[in-house]
Amino acid sequence: MEYEYLQLLHITKKFPGVTALDDVSVSVRQGEIHALVGENGAGKSTLMNILGGNLQPDQGEIRLDGQSVRITSPIDAFQKGIGFVHQESNLLENLSVYENVFLGRERVGALGRTRRREMCQEILSSSQRLGYALEPEKPVSELNLAQRQSVEITRALLGKPRILILDEPTAALAEDEVERLFKIVRGLRQEGVSILYISHRLDEIIELADRVTVLKDGKLAGVLEREELDKDKLVRMMVGRVIQDIYPDRSQVQPGRELLKVDQLTIPGRLDQVSFTLRAGEIVGLGGLEGQGQRTVARAVFGDLRFTQGQITVENAVLKSGGIAERIRGGVAYVTHDRRGEGLVPHQSIRKNGSLATLERLSNSIGWMREGRERREIQEHMDSLQIKASSMEQLASHLSGGNQQKVMLTRWLMIHPKVLIIDEPTKGIDIGARMSIYQIIHQLTQAGIGILMLTSDMVELIGLSDRTLIFYEGRIVRELARDEVTEERIMKAASGITEG
Repeated sequence: MEYEYLQLLHITKKFPGVTALDDVSVSVRQGEIHALVGENGAGKSTLMNILGGNLQPDQGEIRLDGQSVRITSPIDAFQKGIGFVHQESNLLENLSVYENVFLGRERVGALGRTRRREMCQEILSSSQRLGYALEPEKPVSELNLAQRQSVEITRALLGKPRILILDEPTAALAEDEVERLFKIVRGLRQEGVSILYISHRLDEIIELADRVTVLKDGKLAGVLEREELDKDKLVRMMVGRVIQDIYPDRSQVQPGRELLKVDQLTIPGRLDQVSFTLRAGEIVGLGGLEGQGQRTVARAVFGDLRFTQGQITVENAVLKSGGIAERIRGGVAYVTHDRRGEGLVPHQSIRKNGSLATLERLSNSIGWMREGRERREIQEHMDSLQIKASSMEQLASHLSGGNQQKVMLTRWLMIHPKVLIIDEPTKGIDIGARMSIYQIIHQLTQAGIGILMLTSDMVELIGLSDRTLIFYEGRIVRELARDEVTEERIMKAASGITEG
């Protein structure tokens, strides 16, 4: 039997309202490329953040080289020989390559001076060994994505790790850059480094991995050896759930007139000629793996991002690139996925949060709020959406997640939207509140509103959408009607697999 250098045994991690990991065990052999796959929310990142010292497990054991260990922080993980290259860059753009690589671990001489030349030489030696070129004194702000990733890998390799975690390492790389990364990874394997490789791109997994662990809904779905690897098998292990009967019946929906038309929308490096329509009373779901262009499209439609080519039309009115105020006046609303960071003002009341998008309409000619009108409208929405609160003056921070979501809906329903963009409609809320939100969305479409919905929950995507558009690398690669959508078809398209 090959030597298992790392063992994650019976790991359980719970957050309020959700079990992210449920009795998960993973073992990694010395000098192995071990891939970790699963849908969004399957538990991959939680497991790696436990190994990287960012989170502590509620139950379970971690064993390194046969010894039980507790990893208390990222610095502790580094000292124990675990390197972590995150999906999102953690580099400081105002510093040079060598300053980023050695940040917090600077080489210092007897008189307290940093040994710059020694640090630069170490980076050059590492670059040469791994087959890429870095200029140690070059500012990170001048590097492209592949070069920045090389800096991240160099920093992770600084402590000569026995385990290297790579989280979606090819998400923003060109084809030749991916090949260069694969060469580096294989070279590290030859040196005895164990690689934990997280990716949604199944072609890469088939090409690169020695073994694959599949997670589904926070549980271990299975482990495949290299000779067992097959795309269809991986997809079946990653999905295969039955949709619960919690969604409104939309089988008889007959969409009306065209409300929104997006034509050849392009943002270099992010979107490539995206075109679709949305009709009155229709829910169009934007599906795919995280970061493939869905949110970029939503924000461009709302005017939060500028586009270089293409056209957005709402009821025959062409909207310019950018211009959120113009969108709001034209009846386009956006419920963000980030309630706390972008959506609510937590220390303000339900009333003040609810009327933020309609201050202009609710004000008189000299700018004073028509408070009586404001209160009447807020109360109407609180009643219709069944917001549970002591009064409209209750602070948003004191509400449950489901009621906070309804307050954000209140804000945008007060502009009387034609097009409502909802980003992660039930993120972080319990099943009862989810069912309530689903019914509200359904009722809004019955009133003639067109809804553009983003969700990382595949079952939710299938349960609510009348049409589903699947994004892959900034393009719509497949459109699925309600009667043909399945988790397997979504997953294949989202992973870049062409059927037939």
